[in-house]
Amino acid sequence: MKKIIGLLSIALMLSTTTAFAQAAASTGAAKPKQAAAPKLTEKDILMCDKNWQVIAVEEWGVVTKPPADINKTDMLKLSQDGKYELVMFGVKHSGTWSKSGQNIHFTDEASKKKFYYKVLVAEAGKLKVDHYSDEQGHSIFEYEPK
Repeated sequence: MKKIIGLLSIALMLSTTTAFAQAAASTGAAKPKQAAAPKLTEKDILMCDKNWQVIAVEEWGVVTKPPADINKTDMLKLSQDGKYELVMFGVKHSGTWSKSGQNIHFTDEASKKKFYYKVLVAEAGKLKVDHYSDEQGHSIFEYEPK
């Protein structure tokens, strides 16, 4: 009789654990949400999965090529899954990006700040973007893949 009660207790615990696991799975409580990958055109995909290095910076109509010391390490990498890595004015940023028309919208993961680039040229071997910031002013960055 003790064996039957013991087996019934074990069976009851297993069925309760399974029921809770199934309830959590069906509500999505156990699954973390992932950012949706941006919808990309063929031209957008040309910009992705490359290590773009800055080769020139234009500020107030003056082009600096090769870039000045503050921009020598500047780079951009966009992934097709909607993540990015960026060094701008020597400062590293990373987070998520999306595309709307000519604009690439960035959200910095650490600071939650949002900014954007207006894409002027997007080719297999050249990327040129326009950026305006209250801190750095108006800059046009020209990149090549490395």
